[in-house]
Amino acid sequence: MMATLTALCFLVVCVPSTGAMFYYPSPAISLLEHILVDNWGAYASNFSAAITPCTNYVTEIGDAAPNSGRTTAAQWLRVGFHDFVTADVAAGTGGLDASIGFETFRDENKGSAFNDSFTFWRPFVNEFVPMADLVALGTVMSVNLCGGKYIPFRPGRVDATGADPTTGVPEPGSSLEETLAQFGRSGFNQADSIGLTACGHTMGSAHHSGFPEVSDNSTLSANNTNGGINFDTSRGAFDPLVVHEYIDGTGNRGGPLVTSFNETSRSDLRLYESDGNATMEELYAQGDGFQDTCVELLSRMLNTVPAQVVLQDAIQPVAIKPVNVTWDIIDEKQLVLSGKIRILDTEAETGRNVTISFSNGYSEVVKVENATGVSIFGVTQYAPFSIDGSKITDASSFTVLTDGLETAAFDIQDRAFIVPGLTEITGNTVFVTIAADANRDDFDASKLTVRVATPITQPLTLGPRMAFSDVQLEAAGGSLGDVRYWSGVVVVDQPVGAVSVRLSYGEEPLDIMLLDAGVAGW
Repeated sequence: MMATLTALCFLVVCVPSTGAMFYYPSPAISLLEHILVDNWGAYASNFSAAITPCTNYVTEIGDAAPNSGRTTAAQWLRVGFHDFVTADVAAGTGGLDASIGFETFRDENKGSAFNDSFTFWRPFVNEFVPMADLVALGTVMSVNLCGGKYIPFRPGRVDATGADPTTGVPEPGSSLEETLAQFGRSGFNQADSIGLTACGHTMGSAHHSGFPEVSDNSTLSANNTNGGINFDTSRGAFDPLVVHEYIDGTGNRGGPLVTSFNETSRSDLRLYESDGNATMEELYAQGDGFQDTCVELLSRMLNTVPAQVVLQDAIQPVAIKPVNVTWDIIDEKQLVLSGKIRILDTEAETGRNVTISFSNGYSEVVKVENATGVSIFGVTQYAPFSIDGSKITDASSFTVLTDGLETAAFDIQDRAFIVPGLTEITGNTVFVTIAADANRDDFDASKLTVRVATPITQPLTLGPRMAFSDVQLEAAGGSLGDVRYWSGVVVVDQPVGAVSVRLSYGEEPLDIMLLDAGVAGW
């Protein structure tokens, strides 16, 4: 019998199944955990680059715009809010579903924030990571990386296929009645509406380029090319200063939607004063508790989804995580299991050893690399390994042990795998090779199937849609002991993100490999 086969190729760690799987616990959660945890340094996801530092701004074409007076972190919050607020909770429609990508032509969504954000997020979209989850994750990351408390991130959103038919986003010129009705439709009462607005306006600015009725052309300068007026005097920090400056009448006094030269554009002032400033006074008195209020309100915003969508439990950072682990066949001579073990801890440990023990009794000690990563959850270190398959024949699982952390166990499957060295995308053509132990009693080659998922452009939005193609497998030359090859080729549309190759045996998913993940990769 060939050595136990398992697969975690490129970005993805495992495939969901009713049986034991190799990795924790699904491709979607693993990929999103990577974005959430691996912020800077070694093997960073690059998602945090746009909001580092928090005063940074990245344009639609991906260029930094340090003199624009704009703030990507604040824009990401704005995108999340505009996507959410057209929800009709009574009808069970709208919410966080990335429909905002189809709605940028509406006057209520004027400005480049939406297309700028979608352009940055688009390479991260694949079969397992929808744009809607990235919209939510953008708010989570912006708040936490810029001084706010962590908002538990629940995955599982589903991308809309068109614009939300419901319209109506609070605008600078909206009346109080209109604003409260729009918030109320989405499930937020008056106090909630005031609190969410204050939380959303503790970062960023209102700009002449998008809102000349709020910020006149006197704000334009070489160091403020979009003519921004900051909401408070800490534009890139998620803190309670916007509330304090409003109540105390100091600094920016609550921002341009309170103080605009155009009284009809003072929408924040109308909202804050609608209960005699009682809610703003309460937020002021909370001190650092303001952060907890924002976590609660922003969580409700992010978790407002269409009625048919069920979100999963919040993702937890993984202390011990195998990444990029895959079987491969080297020079058609040697079966090798290789990859890395990521260690997430409070600090980097010099000389740390990691012990990998397989269920057949074989163990190996590997050392961590010198390169480390920095995370909002701690420090990451990586221990690479490469193990001859002959040493772990018949193993069905392995455990990982390192100093200071609990032992973690991972199951592996032994039916078939995608061969990384013989699987690639060139232009629009995907070449796939599968390896399996043809002499297993329970093996039937006719049950092997391969499906390719390609994120491609779709009209009227920068959010990709997924296109699926089946690969016809044929027996291929070459062998290694009892291992045989099957291969196939399929032509796909031009991808805008990582292309995923999924191997199944009948109805059982076995392996997934992501190709050309680019900026979003390990």
